[in-house]
Amino acid sequence: MAWYICTVNEVGPATDGSETSSPVVYINLTDTGNTPAAFVGQWFYAAEGGQNSMLAVALAAINGGKHVRAGGDPPNAGGSPYTIITRLYLKSS
Repeated sequence: MAWYICTVNEVGPATDGSETSSPVVYINLTDTGNTPAAFVGQWFYAAEGGQNSMLAVALAAINGGKHVRAGGDPPNAGGSPYTIITRLYLKSS
């Protein structure tokens, strides 16, 4: 699992047709300095069991204007239109 520093743009259901049948939380992230950029404008989701904690972190990031550290695989690694985030933390200043 790689770690990336990102900005959270929005959370909620994906609006681009990439919804899954599983209970998920979608978070749109923008990469902020990884080279090459890994997660620019990509939708991610937290699988069942991790939604509440990741949603809380994402909302806190938006409300506080902070960056997050996102742990996950590169976008669309499995050919899906979304990428699973396995960890999400507010980045300390």
